[in-house]
Amino acid sequence: SIRFRDGWALHHWHGTPVPGDWIERPAVVDPATVLTHANAETRRAGCEILGWARILATLPHRVLDTNADPQIGTLLSVDLPNSPDQRFLRVRCGTGREFALPVPSDMPPAHAANAWTYHRDPATYHPEKRT
Repeated sequence: SIRFRDGWALHHWHGTPVPGDWIERPAVVDPATVLTHANAETRRAGCEILGWARILATLPHRVLDTNADPQIGTLLSVDLPNSPDQRFLRVRCGTGREFALPVPSDMPPAHAANAWTYHRDPATYHPEKRT
């Protein structure tokens, strides 16, 4: 957020105070450090900074549903510290990058979860094929 000439600084992620290393050197931050932070809002910010894909790679999870199209994705159930059975949709975008998107816990198939991310009805959601 701000750094003074003497080196003293404040770090925030969308208004949430976070440790400086999380902003300045996220590649070296251990996801376990983020997941065990005492403040829940700071934990959420840290997960966004590190990226859910990286966070999920360190946690045990169950695959609930997989769509053949990686752009639709794989629906996962993850037991976060103090928050069991959280749902995430792991997807690959048209550029080839992979993401893990938090979705509501009542999402049954991956297709419905993907439709939800676009605010669409699963029955009428037919994403275009991107190449």
